[in-house]
Amino acid sequence: MAKNFLKGLFFGSLAGGVYTLLKTPRSGEDNREILLDYLDDTTLLVDDVTKSMNDLKEAISTLSNEGKTLANEFTQEVAVSVEEFINQTEPRMRRIQEQAEKLSKDINELDKQVSPTE
Repeated sequence: MAKNFLKGLFFGSLAGGVYTLLKTPRSGEDNREILLDYLDDTTLLVDDVTKSMNDLKEAISTLSNEGKTLANEFTQEVAVSVEEFINQTEPRMRRIQEQAEKLSKDINELDKQVSPTE
């Protein structure tokens, strides 16, 4: 069945082509010239699309690489900032802790002084 279909398709295409060539209002030379112009235009368009696709791929690759670089730099800068923050706040936190301990000790002593001893 597929063989018959392919034969029919081939002979139908051949008959259609012959009919078109016989009934066309233009000469064969004009038809060839129009076909060549069409093929040239199509080739140029395909080349433009191919070039645009390659440019797009390159731009995506560049953007990806720059994004990775920026992300790494940002991560390093954040790590440095966090480390600086910790170094700056550590002495303050120690003083706050010491003051809290002293305050707690003073409250306990005051509580002992105020409470009547039994």
